[in-house]
Amino acid sequence: MTREERNKDYRENFRAYVQELMKFPDALLERKLDLVQLQIGLAIKNKDEEVYETLSLWERHIIEARILKSEQTVETPYVDEMELAIADIEHIVVRSSDRQEVADENPVNRPIRKPKIKEDDSGQTSLF
Repeated sequence: MTREERNKDYRENFRAYVQELMKFPDALLERKLDLVQLQIGLAIKNKDEEVYETLSLWERHIIEARILKSEQTVETPYVDEMELAIADIEHIVVRSSDRQEVADENPVNRPIRKPKIKEDDSGQTSLF
């Protein structure tokens, strides 16, 4: 999807995007807005009009969501960052155990390396 197609989609489905953003806590929307505004500044500095247009649409979505959210009492699902992190870790553990099972089923013949045992040289005299 090209940037022009995305921007067209952002304009045509403006309300749907705003409704989706309204589900987020206001603090998260505030952080998103700050980040988008920083990126807009960089786009202006780099004179990148396409990026500026996309970011401006995002900014309008976020601002509209914050305005509507403040006017209405919308049930926002509680998003706990710790729960999300735990879910990510659980996913990684499951994936690694799956990979381990595959590795166990298809062993690779690798030479077994024995650790070198350092001999006791306490009986030797030192030159230093």
